Amino acid sequence: MMYTIRQASTLLGIPAVTIRAWETRYEAIKPIRTETGYRLFDDKNMEDLRFLKNQTDEKGVTISQAVRLLKEQQLLRECMLEAKTETHAIVGAEEAHQEMVERLYNTLCNFRTEQAKTMVDLGFSMYGYDIMIYQILFLVMIKVGTEWEEGRASVAQEHFITQFVIQRCLSFFQLFPIDNRLPRMLALCPSGEHHQAGLLLFSLFLRKKGADVLYLGPDTPEDGITELIKSQQIRVLCISLTDANLMEPTFAFINRLLAHHADLEIVLGGQGFQGVPEPYSDWVLPNGNQEEWERWFKDKVLGLSFQF
Repeated sequence: MMYTIRQASTLLGIPAVTIRAWETRYEAIKPIRTETGYRLFDDKNMEDLRFLKNQTDEKGVTISQAVRLLKEQQLLRECMLEAKTETHAIVGAEEAHQEMVERLYNTLCNFRTEQAKTMVDLGFSMYGYDIMIYQILFLVMIKVGTEWEEGRASVAQEHFITQFVIQRCLSFFQLFPIDNRLPRMLALCPSGEHHQAGLLLFSLFLRKKGADVLYLGPDTPEDGITELIKSQQIRVLCISLTDANLMEPTFAFINRLLAHHADLEIVLGGQGFQGVPEPYSDWVLPNGNQEEWERWFKDKVLGLSFQF
């Protein structure tokens, strides 16, 4: 779609004189010119103008800084599209996804937030939700955890990258519609457990299915959970654990909850729940196995939904 400068000014809330200045003085945009010299702005021009307005009005940067950021994003977009074309011409999809993981990881390691955001946005448009979440973003978070443990990434890099991925993933909690016929769920890592990647991944799977999930995240204390389950009518409790040393205290915690809520459905995941005894073994789902997740959801969750 094409817009005149008056239409662009009205839609974006940017004075026409400002748009002309950004074009002529800073060369931020290149509108199409008609034979009579009138400017016409396409959707890409509008997107760029919106970006500049956001940077100058909401983030308080100067127009020259905003234009520099815009140019960087445009160059990054072109490089990524070229890299995607070249990579797919040479290797398969799996290698292309790994290349994206490495590019995003290196960008985040250098604390280039705006570039990382652009890469992720383009990644979603190129690869879609499932690939970006399961095969790229979570692999980036796993990679920085491994690099930190082996001394190749700093604490600051590990925290920065982890929070970047978590915040981006949590934003999807607001986008997926809730199916009120499904039972309400609670997701947490018990006290002492700080790794939430698996829990977040499983919670996103549930949210995409339409489940209303209260996500409490890592290192959740027991205090108040019994009351929360009652007041919020929680029917399913999801717990993730990576530290096997916390397994016994976690089972004791679950038993105390079941003493008050005998009909609570329990689902467990994470490396900390490997080789657990009965009856707890019946609650464990394989890590990252979406076929098993789908089967559990159909058998357990949909079964509970019919009890309302």
